[in-house]
This record gives sequence, structure tokens and C-alpha cells, in this order.
Amino acid sequence: MRLSSSTSSVPPEPPVEAPPTRPSHLRQANARGLLRLLREHSPCSKADLVRLSGLSAPTVSSAVAYLESLNLIEKLGEGESSGGRPPEMLRFNAGHGYVAGVDIGGTRLRMVLADLNGRIMTQWATQFTDRQRTPKAVCTLMRDGLRKMCQDVSTSTKKVLHITVGAPGVTNVDSGIVLSAPNLRDWNSVPLRAMVEQEIGLAAIIENDTNLAAVGEHWRGSAAGAKDFIFIALGTGVGAGIFLRGQLHHGANWSAGEIGYTAISGRSRQALSFSSTGQLEQSIGGLGIEGEWQKLLSRERRSSSGGLARLRATEIFDLAVDGDRLAAQVVEYAAQILAGCIVEMSLTLDPEVIILGGGVGSHPELCRITEKLLVRNEFAKPQVRASSLGTQAQLNGAISLSLAATEARLLT
Repeated sequence: MRLSSSTSSVPPEPPVEAPPTRPSHLRQANARGLLRLLREHSPCSKADLVRLSGLSAPTVSSAVAYLESLNLIEKLGEGESSGGRPPEMLRFNAGHGYVAGVDIGGTRLRMVLADLNGRIMTQWATQFTDRQRTPKAVCTLMRDGLRKMCQDVSTSTKKVLHITVGAPGVTNVDSGIVLSAPNLRDWNSVPLRAMVEQEIGLAAIIENDTNLAAVGEHWRGSAAGAKDFIFIALGTGVGAGIFLRGQLHHGANWSAGEIGYTAISGRSRQALSFSSTGQLEQSIGGLGIEGEWQKLLSRERRSSSGGLARLRATEIFDLAVDGDRLAAQVVEYAAQILAGCIVEMSLTLDPEVIILGGGVGSHPELCRITEKLLVRNEFAKPQVRASSLGTQAQLNGAISLSLAATEARLLT
């Protein structure tokens, strides 16, 4: 929420819960509601909290004293007077603890540490070696990365309250099991949540990485305020995170958004397998785009010219912007397939917005050509926006989920 001049940003929640009947529950509910308001509107006074919450002054004073005893409030001194006694200003103590976010990519591990306002304090990343792609090795890297980040901000790992991990594959969020991650090694039916919690000693959420990116864009990115949107990530892999009526949609079997397995027009439909990538990913994932470029170069005998055959997908798109004819054909090739996929999804889900992200998907030239193809339609033509968070979308989504998960724990 961004309802004041505060720099904090927390996942949207109703400000005050309906009062339960038991006094202890009532105190907890009031404290939780006031804590949310304080996080949204810091700094503010007790009088501000009375006005914002609708609670009585004695109730607010009691709840504030309780939050102070838990070290969740900082006193900032007197504020400006409006004619009477200057009010005492209060602020949520965002440094009371931290949350961690993790993105497991196809080639590297990225981690972030944030305070309880969601402000990123430090980041850490490492490239995978072949031996480090296994689930156990990745968990060990997470532990090492968390320790390094805590050292960076001169804090203890004991102050980290929660961790959310993004996995590049079909993930059962309820059980914390990664059902399949074909771009990694030995990632089938991996009980990743149990492994992370045992290795690191923190409560954990395991989520599909593209879903996390969608959460991040909804929280503080290009999809802020949108209730029905689809985030499409194109990079090493291809996937989608789907928001319907303001909620992340996982599907009955956790495979909603696995659009990398979508069939390509003119090709025979393959049987779907967890152990292999799908047709759409093979066509317009990074390797598929580079393969199309190499075919065109070979056809025109340009492949040996200046290392062109070794260009990455985004570099090919850059060439198209500079006017290279073959590179423009590659962008058109990718945009045609991507636009077709968007139309099919739009005819089923009718999203308001499509967010294009990932290292390949957020390239401005791909976004421009894709939107140009879509606007020809009379319908099934959602707005197309590039991700505003870029490669940070997954990590921001992880922070958002961990902040929501820690809210109740702050009051115990």
C-alpha cells in the first residue's frame, strides 16, 4: 500500500480485523491492525492511529504499549503542534527483523535480504558449477549466502524471520515440493521446503519463480493496481504467472502458467513430460531464439562474420534496433509466436494487462513488435507492458510473500 509519504510498502491487507470475542484475541487483532496502519503511515502519532483505525484512544494507547514491549515501535520525539501539546511521533521498527528472498535460476542463485518494510538491505549471487545444481547443493549455497548477507549488514542470522524461494519449475506450494525443474539437475519431486527449513532453520515458502515475479510486479511494479493480468517471463525458460481477481492462480495441479509447454502452430503436439522442455520454450526461450538466428545466418552464409553466431538473444534484438535485416526477422519470428500465445490466453482468461519480463521478454523491441501484432485484433488485445522490476521481480515477490508470512509472528 502507498497511502502516505512513508517509504514502507507491505502487501495489501484490510486495516483492522473484525473483533473476535475473547479479550486476548481482541488485543491481538487490535495490535495487528494498528501495526499495519503504522507500517503504511509511518511516522504518525497516537491521535493519527485513533483517526485511521476508528478505535478509542485508550484502546490505541494500550495496543501501542504492547507493540513497544515487543520492540516493534520506535519513538521519534515530538511532532508539529496544531495548537495544543505537540504529539509524540511513532514509527514502525523495520529493523526489528529481516526476511530473505531467493531466486534459483538455470545458471545461478540470487538472494536478497530486506528489512520489515521491504527495503532491500543487501544482495548476494553466485554462478552454479555443474556439481552445485543438485537440490542439496543449492540448499547449502542458500545457507552460505544468507550468512554472507547478514555479515554485510552486521546482523545475526537469528534476526531473519522467514525465507521465500523461487524454483524454476512446477511447484506444489502447499507441500513445498518442486515437482519438476527440467533446466536443473535431479529436480523431480524435490521436498525443497523441508530441505531449506532443515538446512537454514527458517520457516520457508517455496513458489514457482515466475509466479513470484508476478507477485513482485503486482506489489510494486508494472501490474500495481491490476486485478487480472498475466506476467510472461522469457529467458532460459518460458513461463507465466497468472493473477485473477487480485489473487495468484495456481490451478488444480499447480501447472497453471506453464506456457512453455504450449504447442506451436504447424508442429505435432508432443506428449508432455516433466523431464523435458515444451515446444514454446524450445522456440522462443533464449536458446530457441539464438537457434533461429544461427539458421538465418547459415542460410545467408554470414555465420563466420565477426562472431555473429555467438550472439545472445538480447544482443540479436539490439542488432534489430540498429537496423540489421536478419535480426529484425528474428524479432518478428519471436513476436509472432509470443503474440499467438497471448491471444490464446486472452481468449480464455481475458486479462487486462500482459507484463513481459525475463532477460529476453522485457526487451523493448520484442515488446514493441508484439504489441503491434496484437492491436490488429478487435478483441483479445490486452495492454502490453514491459516489466518495471526487470530481474528483480522474482526477488521482490519473494520479499512480499515473506513479509505477509511474518506478520502474525511479529506479535508472538
